[in-house]
Amino acid sequence: MQALLYFMQQYYRLYFVLVFVCLGSLGNAQDIDYVRTVIRDLCSPEMAGRGYVNNGDKKAAEYIKEELKKAKLKSFTPEYFQPLAFQVNAFSGEVSFIVDNQALVPGEHFLVNAGCPPFSGTFNLIWVDSAMIDNTSSYQSLEKKFLRNTFLVLNQLKGKKLLHEERFVQLEKNMLKAKGLIYPAEKKLLWSVSTDWDPFVIIHIKEGILKPHQTSARITVESQLKGHNTQNVLGYIEGSKYKDSFVVFTAHYDHLGMMGKEAIFPGANDNASGVAMLLDLVKYYSKNKPQYNVAFIFFAGEEAGLIGSYYYTEKPEFPLSKISLLLNLDLMGTGDKGLTAVNASVFPSEFEDLQLTNNMGEYLPVIQSRGKAQNSDHYYFTEKGVKAFFFYLMGDYHFYHDVDDRYEVLPLSKYNEAFKLISDFTNDYMTRK
Repeated sequence: MQALLYFMQQYYRLYFVLVFVCLGSLGNAQDIDYVRTVIRDLCSPEMAGRGYVNNGDKKAAEYIKEELKKAKLKSFTPEYFQPLAFQVNAFSGEVSFIVDNQALVPGEHFLVNAGCPPFSGTFNLIWVDSAMIDNTSSYQSLEKKFLRNTFLVLNQLKGKKLLHEERFVQLEKNMLKAKGLIYPAEKKLLWSVSTDWDPFVIIHIKEGILKPHQTSARITVESQLKGHNTQNVLGYIEGSKYKDSFVVFTAHYDHLGMMGKEAIFPGANDNASGVAMLLDLVKYYSKNKPQYNVAFIFFAGEEAGLIGSYYYTEKPEFPLSKISLLLNLDLMGTGDKGLTAVNASVFPSEFEDLQLTNNMGEYLPVIQSRGKAQNSDHYYFTEKGVKAFFFYLMGDYHFYHDVDDRYEVLPLSKYNEAFKLISDFTNDYMTRK
């Protein structure tokens, strides 16, 4: 009897998936031109990297709000905004590094740590290599120096086998109390966001830019630790049948912003692409009435530590218990190597449905399973007992948290297929649950 019941369950699961894949091939109305326009607009210089300089994240929130108004979404809050605030380190002034009268290009040649405090001056550069660390006399000589006006340049020491590893650990913790540390041989420059000042300065420089004969530099960083007022943006489409239950789509709209007045981090894949897919889903469900209420939440402060989504789970605009399923979308710009589903092992039945939908539609080459992870805005919902997945696409696109994650180079190679997969899976879920 149990075997028969299992067979019937699998039969009906396959039936519903097949129905929605077939209907999806006719009714999925993804709009790639609209998506490209949204990503272009969100990555424009006017948006300032959707961060904390020149009101970048506020401009992005206003843009999203206007799109929700055009689609006539219902609002839980006045003007679709849920206000919140947090502290952030912002770089709205000068960030410069000048050596031998040559100004390095911020973002392209160098980065300062996201928690860098403000400072300015001409500083000595002392190059530290493995020979200096392992030679006791040389290292003791370094320890005796007054280093307050000095940057220690840690030259190609990461991963190197040292006789005195403890000395390298001491240097990385800046226990010699230098002004800061410089890593001069980085192959890739990755930035982030900080909500506090670090105890000392760290500068990362692209490989081959700084030379061992260069022993002084003029460096200025104007940063400001400030309280920042921002907002989550959200709206919903009322369901035709299950008006007390919600399927929720989420994406973060913030990015890293600017480091100084020159370096802009556009964040095309991370996460203008996810925002664009959510807005595309807004258009789709506005024309194809869902059975459940479908809510769309665009979070602030994800890059600063999942701040917007944590705030929302503590102060939800409707009870979290009414969320039947939540799908968080990030990094939607590729897909050639498939899709990863975070929380797949937490919700195996739904993950099996996702795989079945993909196999029937032949959308993406693979759907990878991943367990629980605190790596995006789904996390705090899962902690509150909400059935939540985080989907991200995989492909040969290597720009992440850098100045090169730009609209012009984002391929969107499997965007249409990913949209069909996600909408088919969601529609199937809303019909069968």
